[in-house]
Amino acid sequence: MKRASRRFLQRTNVENASLPKYPIGVVSSLLGLPPQVLRRYEEAGLLEPARQSGKNRLYSDQDIAMLEEIAELSDQGVNAIGIRYIIQIRRRVRVLEQEVEEARAELRRIEEERQRSE
Repeated sequence: MKRASRRFLQRTNVENASLPKYPIGVVSSLLGLPPQVLRRYEEAGLLEPARQSGKNRLYSDQDIAMLEEIAELSDQGVNAIGIRYIIQIRRRVRVLEQEVEEARAELRRIEEERQRSE
């Protein structure tokens, strides 16, 4: 089955991106991945969807974006341990990029204040 290429997180409201709302069948159809593959990704510890009353999995838009990333890496031949490592590195890079941007904004603010006081 050919996997569909979609970027759900880009099309959703950021506040709603973490809300669990899609059952496994819907996610399977959206991504073109069999439900067994989604369960295997969960068993490998690559993501943890919410559970409805402790039973049915519910996926958020963030989960779908993560599944797209996982499936893409898997298609490239990366195993579960490698995928986990790559995801951790990417998360850390995003955090560091945000910290750099905040530091730059603070430097701009300080520079503007300095120029105003001269």
